Amino acid sequence: MNFNCVFSDCNYKQNNIKEEEFLKHLREEHHNELESIAKKEEIPINMAEMITVSNSKVFINSP
Repeated sequence: MNFNCVFSDCNYKQNNIKEEEFLKHLREEHHNELESIAKKEEIPINMAEMITVSNSKVFINSP
């Protein structure tokens, strides 16, 4: 899959990686942001991770 991190201060972009690899990036680089989202939205942190992964997926249209 292709990922473009949704966090505005992050330049992470990777093509052809597994979702687990991007999840590792989120947990290592954005743990505090994910905790903040989870607390603000009153959801478990793993749900915040899942939403962030979903919103970071980039679909490339091929002709």
